[in-house]
Amino acid sequence: MGMVFCRGCGKEIHESAVSCPHCGCQQLTATAANLKNQNVATVLAAFTGGFGIHRFYLSRPISGVLYLLFFWTAIPGLIAFVETLIYAFTSPQSWAQKYNNGQIGAPVHIALKILVVIFPAIFTIGILAAIAIPAYQDYVTRAREANLSTMHYEVDTHKPNVIELKI
Repeated sequence: MGMVFCRGCGKEIHESAVSCPHCGCQQLTATAANLKNQNVATVLAAFTGGFGIHRFYLSRPISGVLYLLFFWTAIPGLIAFVETLIYAFTSPQSWAQKYNNGQIGAPVHIALKILVVIFPAIFTIGILAAIAIPAYQDYVTRAREANLSTMHYEVDTHKPNVIELKI
């Protein structure tokens, strides 16, 4: 038998307690079927967050519908990105208190935390490269053109058919 957190005061109580002995708050009994896995929520937020699928999974259908209505604006996608980071780095105790009626589940896997940090970094580097590489190529082309236009050609009248290049 384990310990859970009270929904009212947040103190630890026995998982079979019907009410909290400290504050008297009635406790909901969570079954394994309605416990929300932090790993699943993180993955859903990362990959389908712009559509709000993770909100439906977390039993938040109103915000899920709002995500669906406004997904075309990309604002839900940005919010879901922040939520992905929050879900990945929230402690199991906080997660249990907010989503699982105090029943602590498995923490977020370390590989998932690493992916949550690395993918946005790779995406950002890719966007910057897509901007910088063509700009650099344009810079090199303009520099070559400018260099060619500053070269002076002189014809030596004493030596016919000879052109000297002076820079």
